[in-house]
Amino acid sequence: MKNYSLLIKLVACGALVVCCALGLMHSPLYAQGRALTAAQLDAIVTTELADCSTQSSQLSAKGAQLQSGRIDPARIIPTRNAREFPKDRVAKTLHGMWRGRVLGDDKDVGVDYFWIMDTKRSEGLIIAQRTGKETMAGLKAIPKAPKLTYLMCAHEGYVPSKETPQIHEFVKVSNSIEDAPRILQAATGLKVRKPQATLADLWQGLVAMGYFKGLPAVAYAGGFFKPLQIERVANEMGPASVSLKWDGEYYGGGSTSLKFTKGVPIKGVEYTQFIGTTTRSGDFLVSSPGNGKLWKVEAISGAEYDLAFDSVVLGPLQ
Repeated sequence: MKNYSLLIKLVACGALVVCCALGLMHSPLYAQGRALTAAQLDAIVTTELADCSTQSSQLSAKGAQLQSGRIDPARIIPTRNAREFPKDRVAKTLHGMWRGRVLGDDKDVGVDYFWIMDTKRSEGLIIAQRTGKETMAGLKAIPKAPKLTYLMCAHEGYVPSKETPQIHEFVKVSNSIEDAPRILQAATGLKVRKPQATLADLWQGLVAMGYFKGLPAVAYAGGFFKPLQIERVANEMGPASVSLKWDGEYYGGGSTSLKFTKGVPIKGVEYTQFIGTTTRSGDFLVSSPGNGKLWKVEAISGAEYDLAFDSVVLGPLQ
């Protein structure tokens, strides 16, 4: 009877009894939880190609490849350092024009790369093409410019696979999208006749003019995203996360890693969950193994395509 009574108490108290028995509840560090230093947080929100090398050096000498979704304890934001940020602030940061570049690319030609986001209409438009020019080259980053960085290491689990790691980095150059028609015309030759054209109007114009049916560049791709969805996601412990999701339509051609069929769209979806944190440089959102969920891109029709990034960082938030 005594043994049975003890079993009932253990089941009822669960982990608390076990922790007390081990003496863990008397440890101030255990009660307070893990916390990172300012320097450690700065490292987490700073995206570098060396992050892939660091991961590779931790693998066995037998040449094993890093598997998608591996968790690096040094880059996990603990609950004590997590912060919750309003959806409106995330939307404000994303809204505007962003100049892109590729770091660690295995080609020697610059990319005309830019992203325009209209969070007020819940739309986004992106262009990436090797034309030997950069349409937004003359635009300077805004003060304390936010960056949106995507890290993709060379390892299994990615389609298309890459032999070299890459960072796709976007820096914000304008809080307004009023100049979007001029940018699209300079980059693609699109004639914009509709006053106050929306991003949807500009995208439909590119499709109607057959821009993606020809060969405007050695390699090129474009995408239109709608609706942009930003949501608060409650966590079992600690501050809420932020989810980001949109449906996408993609066209492309030439010598891209993803083999597009000219003039045929790929329909897909992109989604992630971010953990927020505050560093010496400001407030950031991080999506990576151990932080929220990996940024995923999945094709629904038009191609077999499934991509996840090793990390995505947005910030500092405005």
